[in-house]
Amino acid sequence: MDIQPLLDHFNQLSAEEQTKEVYAHFGLAVYFGQALEQQLANMLIFDQLFQVKPETPAQYTAIFEEHAAASQPADMLAVAAQLAYQLSDEDRDELQRLLVSRRFLADSYFKVHAQRLLQPELKSQIVADFAGFQNRCRQLHTRLQQYQQQYVQRTGVAPELLQQTWATVVRDAQRTLGAMA
Repeated sequence: MDIQPLLDHFNQLSAEEQTKEVYAHFGLAVYFGQALEQQLANMLIFDQLFQVKPETPAQYTAIFEEHAAASQPADMLAVAAQLAYQLSDEDRDELQRLLVSRRFLADSYFKVHAQRLLQPELKSQIVADFAGFQNRCRQLHTRLQQYQQQYVQRTGVAPELLQQTWATVVRDAQRTLGAMA
């Protein structure tokens, strides 16, 4: 996606509107990163459910909690996805880079690049960073969906079982996240 029209629009805004726009794009970048991370967690949960075939609610919950927190290092998550879904080396590496970048955006971006926000001529670079990250997340998301479809075809999972499994994942997610709040 070409971000030049976005930057052209951005450069026409007042300084105050530019600052608001920077934070809006920051929020979108973090959102896209979190969505990608959740997609990965769901993929790994799904794979584990069909590899382990848990028999008790406790076994199921353990699988869910292992991946739902996304607490493992990005390289381990990316390799696990590659092994389960036969990701190409390029997609594994991009996944790893995006996971690391998402954590950097959420935890440190403004600590490291605070001076950019204070210099009007550098604000557009911030927007370009965030928009570029969003685009990379979108592109990888699409490729990960293709890997998921290939996985389902390769394993022969029935559509009804797939729906039932995802309904259980959603229910457990709501229960676990509600308990954490």
